[in-house]
Amino acid sequence: MKTFLNRFILSIPRLYIKQFPYAWIVFIALWTYPPQAIIFIFPFIILLGLFMLQWRHAVWLSTLREEHAPRGGKFYVDRPPVSMQRAVKNIPILLAAAGTASFFLNRQVGLEPWQMFSIIVGFSLLYRDSTFFGAPTTYVITASGIAVHFAPGHLDYRLFLKFNEINRIERRGYENDKGWDCFARVRANDGLLLIPKNPNGFTKRIERLFIVPKDIEKFQEQLSPYGFL
Repeated sequence: MKTFLNRFILSIPRLYIKQFPYAWIVFIALWTYPPQAIIFIFPFIILLGLFMLQWRHAVWLSTLREEHAPRGGKFYVDRPPVSMQRAVKNIPILLAAAGTASFFLNRQVGLEPWQMFSIIVGFSLLYRDSTFFGAPTTYVITASGIAVHFAPGHLDYRLFLKFNEINRIERRGYENDKGWDCFARVRANDGLLLIPKNPNGFTKRIERLFIVPKDIEKFQEQLSPYGFL
């Protein structure tokens, strides 16, 4: 049963889970009960979507461990935290814009101001979460390679780069004009550039990959036994 559920959640595209906000747009528009009751309904919709995203991520880690560290082998996880500076900067702008829009649009669409405000804020925070919190990103080092989970929006990427595919790893800042793929919660002036042995890149889409671990020094320490300093 557990295996079935794990396969089930991994098979659901992230886009479908992210579409939970659509459900509450119709819900708010048709809401006829006392507004106080909505306090219990909307958090449930939000938490259900967030739970499914976290469950999906946990299953990815579990599957990765089973495949690459089945007997307690190397399994170092680095998950950069939410950028509070980004959130503090952007969320007040969202609240102000939602308040202004709900004041001017509520009569035109036949909704109460609180309904319009809830639609705009809820949809933005859940559907465009990376705008406010950065893209969820996780790096995992195993004895055979580096795994990356990167979710910049509606789609997510799950990569596993074997050490024998990597030529070298350089510590440097991100350069916008180099055509690198940046799989990081936020771009930074200090990160790691993964350079492939294959001149055509790691994949057809990814030539060189720039990552920004939470603790770069510790991440490099974990890589040193495999010849990457």
